[in-house]
Amino acid sequence: MFRFMLAALALAPLAFSQNLPAFRWIKQVDGSGVDAFAGLGVDAQGNTYIAGSTYSTTFPVKAAVQSHLASAGLYRIDGPGSAYAELGLTSASFIVIDPLNANTLYSASSGALLKSVDGGATFSALAVPSPYVLALAIHPVNDQILYAGTFDLGILKSTDGGATWTSANAGLHGSANQFTASAIWIDPSMPSVLFSNATNNFVRSADGGASWQIVDSSIGVVSVSFDSANPGTLYVTTNDDNANYKSTDHGQTFSTFATPAPFAAVLPDPNHPGRLLGAGYGVIAESDDGGSTWVPKTNFGFVGNALFVPDWANGFLYTVTAPSGVVRISSDLQTVTPVGPGLGNITGLAVANGHVYVSVLATRDVFVTKLDPQGNLVYSTYYGGHADDVAAAMVVDPSGNVYVTGTTTSLDFPVTKGVYAATGTSFLFRLNPDGSVGYSTYFTGASPLAVAVDASGSAYLAGSSSGNLPVTPGAYQTACNCSPISTGFLTIFLESGFATKFDPAASSLIYSTYISATAEFASPVNTLALALDGTTYIGGINGLLHLNASGSALLASFSSTPPIVSPAVMAVAADGSLYLAGAPRTGNSPFQATSGAFQTGSAGGASLPGQIGLAPITAVAKMDSQLTNVLAATYFGGPFDQIKVMTLDPAGNVYVGGNTAPYGLPTRTPLQGGFSTTTGFVSELSGDLSTLLFSSYFGDTEHFVVQGVGADSDGTIRIGGATGQSDQYGVGPMNIWVNSLAVAAPPALRIDAVQNAASLMDGAISAGETIVVRGAGFGSDAQLLIGGTAIPTISATTTTITAVVPQSVSAGAVEFQVQSGGASSNQVLIPVNVTSPGVFSQSGSGYGQGYILNKDGTLNTPSNPASPNDPITIFATGVGPVSFSQSYAVTQFPVNVFIDEFYANGVAAKMGPVQGFPGSVYQITVYVPDPASLVANNPNLKNFKFPPLVGVILQIDGATSQQGIAISISN
Repeated sequence: MFRFMLAALALAPLAFSQNLPAFRWIKQVDGSGVDAFAGLGVDAQGNTYIAGSTYSTTFPVKAAVQSHLASAGLYRIDGPGSAYAELGLTSASFIVIDPLNANTLYSASSGALLKSVDGGATFSALAVPSPYVLALAIHPVNDQILYAGTFDLGILKSTDGGATWTSANAGLHGSANQFTASAIWIDPSMPSVLFSNATNNFVRSADGGASWQIVDSSIGVVSVSFDSANPGTLYVTTNDDNANYKSTDHGQTFSTFATPAPFAAVLPDPNHPGRLLGAGYGVIAESDDGGSTWVPKTNFGFVGNALFVPDWANGFLYTVTAPSGVVRISSDLQTVTPVGPGLGNITGLAVANGHVYVSVLATRDVFVTKLDPQGNLVYSTYYGGHADDVAAAMVVDPSGNVYVTGTTTSLDFPVTKGVYAATGTSFLFRLNPDGSVGYSTYFTGASPLAVAVDASGSAYLAGSSSGNLPVTPGAYQTACNCSPISTGFLTIFLESGFATKFDPAASSLIYSTYISATAEFASPVNTLALALDGTTYIGGINGLLHLNASGSALLASFSSTPPIVSPAVMAVAADGSLYLAGAPRTGNSPFQATSGAFQTGSAGGASLPGQIGLAPITAVAKMDSQLTNVLAATYFGGPFDQIKVMTLDPAGNVYVGGNTAPYGLPTRTPLQGGFSTTTGFVSELSGDLSTLLFSSYFGDTEHFVVQGVGADSDGTIRIGGATGQSDQYGVGPMNIWVNSLAVAAPPALRIDAVQNAASLMDGAISAGETIVVRGAGFGSDAQLLIGGTAIPTISATTTTITAVVPQSVSAGAVEFQVQSGGASSNQVLIPVNVTSPGVFSQSGSGYGQGYILNKDGTLNTPSNPASPNDPITIFATGVGPVSFSQSYAVTQFPVNVFIDEFYANGVAAKMGPVQGFPGSVYQITVYVPDPASLVANNPNLKNFKFPPLVGVILQIDGATSQQGIAISISN
């Protein structure tokens, strides 16, 4: 991560000496696991603190109160209660016991198949050709024969105990990149007969996996069980309600098998022929006549998962309860006994010799890390129990006490003596400045999303609740108002917000109250800020509330407040005024920027049919402490910028950070452009919201979101967040990063943005593209350096330089800098793609009516539109490498033109100077699509007419031109 930014870091001393923004240090805190970032803070001494959640077993620890991840992955339970042993895999997706040797275990951790021959004391990895083992089955009379189901290679077979493997997929077909077998069952009375869930089919082999036949492709099989008292009889349950099946000929034929309720498993009792148990959703049913009739025997309220394992030899059944505990049921269904603590996300149960083995996916623990002002590790610790512990928010007080809150399913979350609660579903803990535990308590009835602390050390929580919140006497709102609403078509579940204040020792509640309610599509409360007088500002989807110091009444609410923004983040200034950022409010009195605001409206024109709107989705406002007056308000950015965090520096400037697309962010003296489809940003605004003082993208080619910003008294800021590599299955493991950045007032000579000359959008550039470099202080002797080499300019003013990117610039990244008057501007690292198309507009603004010629060579306008089937010519730049055939321009990659999302057939293209345009202009001629000609393939287009103004997009090698370019069409 930050490979490109390291190049900028190497130049930081030079840049900083010239009073330019520069990195002071960059710290990757963890890069080996799946991490999540919850918050960042800076104390009065300049130390940086971060907190979040991690699955990583190698998160760095130092002076830790908990030195390792609490989850063990694989457990052996030796009796009721808490008598269990951790077998140390951290994460396990299944557990299988050798039927011939109870000391031989197989499990999978992170997709790798592991084997133990000593009852789980030690494990060794088997050399399976797939890194994604999902299931294993062992031959019942020859334990050297193994079958493995994999995510990518289908079914594999070993005949030597797992030493070597061969494919066993004959007759099955998967896709080119994925061939999944998620489960395998072996008929114990005829071990050559196998069943599997493979390639989305239920399949059978009668020859030990040498060949397979599809039994059914329309059912999702949950379990297959075999009746040892009646060899050849087996039962199949599916994920379709009441769709269960029975075979009496080893699966050659099946008949439907009626059950009184959906069953996750049907278990034949080998000790009582004809007796079946059906594990249903919330009930166990019994049949004594082979399933002809059923009697519900008991209702435990937890049965219904496929993890329902019998130990017939000892007369017990085992299943999983919520929250993730294991219970033992007597085989006569008369008693239920807990046999282990909550262990997290249980994935498998197996029984041998009276021992129960439990496999558990890795669960998260909280982490807290402290870095000194130079970025060195002071302390770093895990914190959590055996189940899932997820940090949601953190805050640091000036002395360096860290407060962290979140949710937990651990029954053994580490709590301290004398605190408010010893059980619950959420937590609050405080670490002292040296990393020792100040206190730790459970909380209940709430999902905290924000935390704050006052000068006395009292912590405040806010977030959502679905009920059971401990409400204090005299609270503002004592009822949840969470009753579901039925519309007749669906049921809408409601959540309430909440606000809670603890005493400084977290031993009691000073107040706790519900706050409003909303449909469960977003939390009604997601942010809070403490006023100087002890009152609390609470923000969320329902607006902005001001709660009094005792939590008993509202001082102001959204209904009496000007419609500003739906607050996502808030901060209180030294004078008591409140800053908030979020979505601009709409309605009868929509958000309005105040006079002199940095950004008064949209940076682009109106949205066009089939295109994303260009309006900003974020605004920043400043209100007085009573929420009666809007002191300042500005839009910020465009349709992709999302503010996640906010902080104020000692000078009263406002920092906001979050994520955005790799283009469209308003930048000022940036360090870099955006390299990923989701990239981070940090921006600094003056306290009156009139001036952008600094703004830059952050991150490299991995997904990155800035989730923490802290300002130090020496003029530096800290930024933090988590990166994730994009792959075909989504965003992969997230890793934690923290940066220290020196910021400064905008210098006289600076680069603010590098833009496509046609679209006037920043983003990636390409060789041969005409660009505009925007900034300030460009003198008559200004030189533009790209990759350290001065290049010719087409034109220049004091604030712009127009030039063509050299053909020698290769894909990746390149540094831009301007030299003028003996000084050097900031260096900006800009991504380089093979193509980066932009279409010229008539206004020169980068949006609106495109510079498009009709078939007669006249300019396309609303009063001079084109018609379907007419040839038109579009003017563009950034199309990538071009060669020439006679007088025609041939691009390395096809140029696809879409008009109102219809593909436009091409005619020809040329490239060269055009009067009134900078550089060499690419001119492509295409036909306006005729929807009437497409009706045969798409009847919905019958009588379709183009709107008068529709969008035009160029797509080349996956890159697209800007939104907002229009063509006029007459039908």
